[in-house]
Amino acid sequence: MANFLEIKIPVRKEEGWNEWAKEMRSKIKAAGIPVRWQMFHYHMTMLFLDDDNCVEELNQEFEQCMSVFHSLPITIDKLDAFTTGDGASHIIYLTSTQVPSPILTLAEDVRTLADSLNANYDKRPFRPHITLGRVSADKVSLEQLQSAIHIIAQPMFRCILNEAEHRYFRGDKIKTWKLL
Repeated sequence: MANFLEIKIPVRKEEGWNEWAKEMRSKIKAAGIPVRWQMFHYHMTMLFLDDDNCVEELNQEFEQCMSVFHSLPITIDKLDAFTTGDGASHIIYLTSTQVPSPILTLAEDVRTLADSLNANYDKRPFRPHITLGRVSADKVSLEQLQSAIHIIAQPMFRCILNEAEHRYFRGDKIKTWKLL
């Protein structure tokens, strides 16, 4: 079963989030773009594994990574979209124009660990993002989607990343870490 390591993004607790998110969804809907919105469980996937052959071993290794990865502030300030690797859908996402270097280091470290265990994982380049919604690529082009998105006021949310989780895809938690 697929599983992944994620950092939880607590934007829903930030002042102004609900209003901004409602306005953003409304404007995209008004542009006639059908979106499957992800309304809860905002996170940044650090590593997505295609199977669970080495979940226990990876979890032990993740434990070591998390022991030196501390909570950190991040500013979420960019709304955009990209097309998935298979071309089937577009992802509407939030990100930071200044991704903190510890996040990039953690992504590199967990991939190195996965390689050392011969784990089968998504090897596309790490793109730090928070998925907000998905659009079927046969409904609208990426350019049309980005045109609708880029007229929306860009967000500015500051939050503290203080929790990471190893979990099954659309399933149970394997392990949660509170970051100090």
